[in-house]
Order: sequence, then C-alpha cells, then structure tokens
Amino acid sequence: MSDLIGKSLGRYHILEQLGEGGMAVVYKAYDTRLERNVAIKVITPSRQLSKQFLQRFEIEAKALAQLSHPNIVKVLDFGEQDGMPYIVMEWLPGGTLKSKMGKSILWHEAAQMLVPAAQALGYVHRQGIVHRDVKPANILIAASGQPMLSDFGIAKLLESEQTLDLTGTGVGVGTPEYMAPEQGAGQPVDARADIYALGIVFYEMVTGRKPYQADTPMAVVLKKMTDPLPSPARFVPGLPAAVEQTLIKALAKDPANRFQTMDEFALALEKLASKDLVALPVAFPSRLVVAGLAVGIVLCLLVAVGFILLPRLLAAPAPSPAALVWPTSMPTENVSPSPLPALVISTTSPVSSEIAPVATPVQLSTQREINSGDGAEMILIPEGTFIMGSDLAHDPLFWGAEKPIHEVFLSPYYIYRTEVTNSMYQACVTAAQCRKPDVLRSRTRKSYFENPQFNNYPVIYVTWQDAVNYCKWAGGRLPSEAEWEKAARGTDGRRFPWGDDEDGIGRAAFKHGDTEPVGTYPTGASPYGLLDVAGNVLEWVNDNYAVEYYNQSPLENPTGPDFGTRKGYRGGSWYSLIDGLRTAARASSKPDQAMDIVGFRCAMDENK
Repeated sequence: MSDLIGKSLGRYHILEQLGEGGMAVVYKAYDTRLERNVAIKVITPSRQLSKQFLQRFEIEAKALAQLSHPNIVKVLDFGEQDGMPYIVMEWLPGGTLKSKMGKSILWHEAAQMLVPAAQALGYVHRQGIVHRDVKPANILIAASGQPMLSDFGIAKLLESEQTLDLTGTGVGVGTPEYMAPEQGAGQPVDARADIYALGIVFYEMVTGRKPYQADTPMAVVLKKMTDPLPSPARFVPGLPAAVEQTLIKALAKDPANRFQTMDEFALALEKLASKDLVALPVAFPSRLVVAGLAVGIVLCLLVAVGFILLPRLLAAPAPSPAALVWPTSMPTENVSPSPLPALVISTTSPVSSEIAPVATPVQLSTQREINSGDGAEMILIPEGTFIMGSDLAHDPLFWGAEKPIHEVFLSPYYIYRTEVTNSMYQACVTAAQCRKPDVLRSRTRKSYFENPQFNNYPVIYVTWQDAVNYCKWAGGRLPSEAEWEKAARGTDGRRFPWGDDEDGIGRAAFKHGDTEPVGTYPTGASPYGLLDVAGNVLEWVNDNYAVEYYNQSPLENPTGPDFGTRKGYRGGSWYSLIDGLRTAARASSKPDQAMDIVGFRCAMDENK
C-alpha cells in the first residue's frame, strides 16, 4: 500500500504512511479543498470487498461522523476508490500511545492517561457501539497531550465480511494480545470486551509488558482462556493492592466478573489517579521499620500535646456562632443565624470585611458514583463549612447580592460532575417525563437538541420547572445555591473554580459564540473535580432569589428565601466575560424563561 504515497484519494493527496495494521493502513494526507492536513485510514483486505460491505461501510461511517466527544478522533469524511474504502479523520501530530509502551509507567500516571479514553468508550457504549479493537495504536495523542480514541466500528464491519479470510489469524478481526477471551473464541461480544481490552492496555502501561505472550496469535488467545492472570505485582514490587485489584477485575475471564460498564471502570481509574496510595518497596524492609518508628513518635507527641491542651480547651468559654462566622466590621443586626453544630464550629479569628475569611482546608472528596437513574457521574461533596459570597465594591443591585461573606455548613450531598446533556435530557423526553426544550436550535446551529452531533453538549432552552422535572425523574433534585457554590469553589474562598487567576483561557467556555461539549476544559475543574461550573451554560439552582438574602440566610443548609418571583442560576455561560465566571457571582430569571445560555446539573442527598 506504500504505492499510494504521492497519489490522491478523491480530494486528499497522500503525503506519508503513519502506520499499518492487519485491517488498514493510515496515511497523512492533505485536503486540497479545505487546505489542511488529515489522517486517512484505508481498509486493506486481502481480496475484493463485497457490495454489501461497501453499503454497510457508508452507513457505519455516517454514524461514526455523528459521534461527539472531546476524546474521540473526529471523522471528517469517507469515500471509496478502486474498491478501497477509506475514512478521513482529524490529524493529530502527537503520535499514538503505542510509542509510550514497552516500559513501566507509574501506576497513577497510567490511570490518569487512560481516564479520558475510558470516558470516551463509556460515551460510545451509551450510543450502542462496541469498539472491538481497543489497543495503544488506536489511542492517539493530541497536541495538548490528551489521549484520543479512534477506529470505532471498523472491526465490526470487517468481522462481518468473512473474518477468517480477511485476517488469516483464525481468531477474528482485532488484535489478539488485547482481545477478550470471548472475542478470540468467536463468541458474541458486548461492551465488556472493550473493558477487557482497556484493562490489557492498563496492565501493559503499569508493568511494561503484556500479561499473555506466545509465539502465535491463537496461542495467545488460548492462554487467555486457560492461564491465570500473571500478578502485576510480580513485575512492579510494591504495587498498591487497589491497582492490582482493579486489573484483576477488568481482566476477569468471565465477562460477568468484570466491571459491568465502562463508566464503572473509568470511575475506578479516576480513583487510582487521585488517591494518595503509597507503594512501599518490599525489597527494603528497613524503610518500613523507619516509617513505623516515625509514626510512633508522632503519635506520642500528639498524645502528650492533647493531655496539655485538653483541660484548657474544656475550661475555655465557647464562642458564639455569630462571632465565629461574621467578620467583626459587618452589621449583624438583621442576621438570625441558626447555630452550627459544635463539631463544625470554626475557631478562626474574626477578620476585616475587606479580606475574605479562609476556611481550614479539608480533604476534598474523591468518592464518585454513577446515578442509576440517568447514568450521570456524581461526586460526593462531604459535610463541612465553606466560605460563601464575596465583598466586591460594585453596583449594590448586582454584586451587592454577594455580600456579606459568611461561613456556611452543609450536610453531605452528591452533585453531577457535568451539566445535563442533550442525550441525557432526550432520554427523559422519550420516557414522557420531560417536555422538549422550547427551542431546538442553538445560537449558531439550526439543529441542536435532536441532532446526534450535539448529544454531548449541554441542554439549553429549558425552564426552571423543566430542570426540576428532569432531576426528579433521575432520582435527584436541583442543588441549592449554597451547594452549587461549595462544589464550585471548595473551602478556601477562591474566586474561580481553578483558583484566583483571572486568566480563564483554556479553562472555561466563555466569550464564545455557542456551547461546547461538556468536559472540554478539564484544567478548569473545581477542587472537587466538577467540570464546566464556569462557562458553557449558566445553571439553574433550586432557590428563590433575593438580592439581600445573605444578610439573613441561615448558616446551616440554607435553601433560599421562602418567597420570590425569580429563581437563581450560577456559573456564567459561553456568552459571559471573565467576571461572570466567579464562583460567588449570582444571577436570576423568571422560572418560566428558557434561554440559550442556561442549562442545569442535578444533586442528590447522600442517603438516597
């Protein structure tokens, strides 16, 4: 196939070969019409493909072009020339994950690298697509360093075109080293085959080797069916048990014993990437002894300090909640705070109204769950206090609504990691529990809500009641203003989800012309890991809205004024300037108003 270099497929001029596999050859090419570089995958069977295959290829290519996810390589075009079908994709200059294989990668770095690929697979699985050929060569690296998944659906097409003749391996289309046992045996497969394949990739990244090795592809498949999984800890001394357990579950021979959805596997990888697990080298027991002695000394010191200070603490008068929460120079005549539980009373000294009080940082939650109601990923926000509001000296009719700064206690709750998308909301419409958005287009797109190309974009043109109905259908509710703000800013009073830096470029969708896919800007995540809490769309909250509410808000689990004609929303939108992305910024609208800059995310009590 190297004879294609220098020639053209349609309007695409072939420049160089990028890679070759059993099913296809990938080239770098130049699009002479749009004047840009692209990647072209040319299907290269050993004999002429049938007319039926070419018809299926066209149908499948059109379906793949509708996939929209930030970690999926975009299909731009397709065609056929001289009996050779080809798919045109965006060109990524960073190569593939395969170039990074062959040596052991730190387990938490490997997990972090694979999370986006797992999320992309979870997305396509929800669209009813199984990849069937997950491997390092099909995980491309964008210029930003983000992994991008490619080659959806091609294996399925070729498998249906008399697999044995096409591959010559006798084990079906795909790559035997990464195939699930049931796939290698020619049995029907589902999304759990992709979980197994990604598990092999994770194993190889962590250990520097594939778990099953043999002289022939068939021998590799047989080993997967009969041999136990080699313990990854054999090759990486001191590997944490949580990493090994994740690999064992992903690589179970029986699909029923694996993670049952890719979302579950992605969640496990995220926990590994974020957990502070310590892998102590077993080859150096003396380090364990030293560590044990150090821990013992620290514990003794803590006990001694406790005996000295405890009597004094018990004898000291307890400070009043008002003195602990409100800065001393702020008026408190109209404040009717409900007392905070003794367990969460802060001992921070009162500060000037011109400086936001800083809450003692807590260990931010890494617990995440998948909501069975709609498949959304939820993050647990632990109980505790946080700093709410700001003291900006602006127009009192708008920014004055953020005053005064105060400390609020919230019980634990879950909140969606991203905004509710078009595809999620469509499921509620299909279930006859939600009505369609008031308008089906967006600001620049004639077709938006019912266009599969925008499935992973935030739903818009929904009223407050629409948002309430959806969250109820999904088993949750809208978050309160306080819950939304804590999830967005954490406990340190930061101005933006990412910190105090006013440069939001690359961290949020703002000053744009329209919405973007949810989760496009991971560097703009909140301290708890929420995405898009700044920009993309404003988000309805459950509370009634009042400008002066903070002057009389309860200090424990506030839920907004009892009466009002407007509902609040938070977070800024694609249309906002940087100041509108601040975590304390408040705005409101009539509850029956639907706009192209407002969407929502849901919350849920911890005990549900």
